[in-house]
Amino acid sequence: MPPRSVLQALPWWVQLAACAMLVAAGTAVWRWVSVPAIPRPDLAGADPLVVLAIDDAQARVRVNPDAAAAWGELGLVLYAQAYGDEAVACFKRATALDDRTWRWPFFTAAARSHLDPGEGAELMEEAIRRDPTAVWPRLLRAEWLVALGRGEEARAEYEAILAVSPDHARARLGLARLLVTGGDADAALVALGSAVDHPSTRRAAREFAAQLAARQGDRAGAERSLSAAAALPPDTPWPDDPLATELPRRRVGKRSRIKLVSQLEKEGQIAEADALSRRIEEDHPEIYLFVEGRIQLEKGNPAAAEKAFRQALTIDPRAVEIRFQLGRAIALLGRHPEAAAVFREVLAAEPGYGPAWLELGRSLEHTDRVAAIAAFQSAIAYMPTSAEARDALARLRGSAASPPPPTPGTPIR
Repeated sequence: MPPRSVLQALPWWVQLAACAMLVAAGTAVWRWVSVPAIPRPDLAGADPLVVLAIDDAQARVRVNPDAAAAWGELGLVLYAQAYGDEAVACFKRATALDDRTWRWPFFTAAARSHLDPGEGAELMEEAIRRDPTAVWPRLLRAEWLVALGRGEEARAEYEAILAVSPDHARARLGLARLLVTGGDADAALVALGSAVDHPSTRRAAREFAAQLAARQGDRAGAERSLSAAAALPPDTPWPDDPLATELPRRRVGKRSRIKLVSQLEKEGQIAEADALSRRIEEDHPEIYLFVEGRIQLEKGNPAAAEKAFRQALTIDPRAVEIRFQLGRAIALLGRHPEAAAVFREVLAAEPGYGPAWLELGRSLEHTDRVAAIAAFQSAIAYMPTSAEARDALARLRGSAASPPPPTPGTPIR
């Protein structure tokens, strides 16, 4: 009897079950061939905890390849470990699977901006389209546009934010800085508004107010604002910043711990930084050397700091933060060309490392003004709120014409 006749002779419920099995098998095969490849970076020599975190996130995608949340979580884990290209691929997949939330196109743009702020600004438009009232997509896009020299577009974004959130201090400070570059100091002072009282901007806002007063010839006012700024603690991180809330808790491994020590020190949390250092020194001797080098820098002994950092790098040559601090120590010893070479090594490993662009500029300004300006411009692109980077660029530029800004992240000669 032909196979078709055999099947027809079976009870109806057996025929139905057979069809269901065929459909399920076909669906499984279709999903297997149609699901995009799961991005995986080169993890040779990576911290075992990093590998474990990525493996776990990838396993969740394999279990549920149609879930935007699974792809987005893998993207966040990769982004937190500085695997930007792979993170972008995951965020784009999450964006395609979920056409409503602004989160995934937001993180796509943010991850891409470290290599190309211009492309990041374009990608962020999708997040804004999905929710025109969301503050953070517009805010980051405005800060990138300022760094790219597209002031009118940035102003439109700042004004759109303030139309929804009139007291948003970071937007007010950003708009004030933008206005003063256009020569409108009075409007800049008005725009500053509540930024002088917000715990995340009050110190920076008062320092900016001092610059405005000095520009207008009010020396006494400038001194008052500087004194008020000096009496304040460091500005606190933004509590609702998606990057600040989502990425740190996904960072794992030794490298993340080193970065956290530096971050705590930068925020003035010295006791917390020391406690964290003591907890991890037993596991990683190079961290002891890293902390010792930082202490020597604080004591004004860059030669001892250089020695400690070099010893730490013999244990972990891939540690970007240790190499960055080595460059700082060498620069303080006056060996600027050597320091510049070290900062280039840092940027070769992590192109979006804003502080390294800033220190590279400081080292280059002694020998190559044009290259130093380009480095400062890249520092601003990656750290749009950094007053240090802006002041360094303004000081070096002076009244002379500057070259067109390079694409941030490109090699500096």
